[in-house]
Amino acid sequence: MHLVVLGINHNTAPVELRESVTISDHELPDTLARLTQLPFIRECLLLSTCNRTEIYCTIEQLGDSDASATAQDQALVDYLASLRAISADSLQGHVYSYRDDAAAMHLMNVASGLDSMILGEYQILAQIKGAYAAAQSAASVGHHLNQLVQSALAAAKQVRTDTDIGRGIFSVGSAAVELARQIFGDTLDGRTVLIVGAGKMSDITARHLQSRGAVTIFVANRTYHRAEKLAAQLGGGAQARRFDDLAELLSTSDIVICSTAAPHPVITKSLLDGVVRSRRNRPLFLIDIAVPRDVEASVADLDDVYLFNIDDLKQVVDKASAERAKEIENAQKIISAAVSEFMAWRRSLDVAPMIVSVRRRLEALRIEELAKLRAKYPQIPEREMHAMEGAMNAYSNKVAHFATMAIKECAQIEPKQASERLDAIRCAFGLQDDAIEKGAEE
Repeated sequence: MHLVVLGINHNTAPVELRESVTISDHELPDTLARLTQLPFIRECLLLSTCNRTEIYCTIEQLGDSDASATAQDQALVDYLASLRAISADSLQGHVYSYRDDAAAMHLMNVASGLDSMILGEYQILAQIKGAYAAAQSAASVGHHLNQLVQSALAAAKQVRTDTDIGRGIFSVGSAAVELARQIFGDTLDGRTVLIVGAGKMSDITARHLQSRGAVTIFVANRTYHRAEKLAAQLGGGAQARRFDDLAELLSTSDIVICSTAAPHPVITKSLLDGVVRSRRNRPLFLIDIAVPRDVEASVADLDDVYLFNIDDLKQVVDKASAERAKEIENAQKIISAAVSEFMAWRRSLDVAPMIVSVRRRLEALRIEELAKLRAKYPQIPEREMHAMEGAMNAYSNKVAHFATMAIKECAQIEPKQASERLDAIRCAFGLQDDAIEKGAEE
């Protein structure tokens, strides 16, 4: 059984490709169900955020050859492509794949914020927990992925506790506000801000805007009562507006932050054509932090319209990330230890069937020899026979104990060396692969 992660993220693919394989929350149950239908999948979890879409799974070991691994990876790539009926070729060169300890380390890096666009960002933890809860509801995770997620969350907690990786951290939402500050100056006082979308990211972004002096904040959302709820939570000058008023709001706003869960753009070039004329050369700054994107890329061609998407935010956060980069080494030490512990746990599961096989082998030999003894010496009194049976049982248990300790030690050492030792133990006890597999199944 192998642990595998395959996906794309902000380091390997532009936003226009990432949005093509984004999986919304309501799509997760069906998507997980389809994924589990792949014949080699045993467990699976899907993590889809604005910066990544990743498949975590355990797969049946069909062989250790590179060809087998490549075929399985290609099947996962084909699956990703099928989500939006895009060409699998369009994903080539953008997809990464890791196995076993490298896969475990990847999730722990992700959970700890080391693989995020903004180094050390904390929102990914909630996203991982959400993906895990969805997989639990779909009954697509089992023993291996349960333990992996728990190990990753524990490692992330230790990284945040024992390092300064998250010191002064800001989220994608606050990075968007930082970009607005660079455009308009240290204070946003006097600027009218429009928040399109009323989810968690919109809430975080709006609060950062307020901390920078923004007072006039409009919140527009397709579901009006959610816009009202967010505006009430923000207080101050925040006002809820109906989505039908979008054109009017765009005409009067200076800064627009877009973060909806819509599957298609909600601000189009045709909508802005009329808006731009009514603004009379006043600049309009749109910051689109949604994936899929909320704003058509072509609006950037309009006069006095300045559009930034989530990939543009990388330039904003480079300096802050560089200041925290020195903490990466400390975080990696924690993660490496957590990976070693997790892999040792996995290897302990792998050797358990062999321990069972050794004990069954010894028990079978004991029974066989006792039967021979009874047949050869039928005159031996039952009392003496019981004594010999007890002695043979004690001897068998001692041998089994030494063998068990040796097998368990293999779970704690380097995999190649462990494999050589286990092969030697198999030979010593005359074990065949089918015997071990039988022990595992029973």
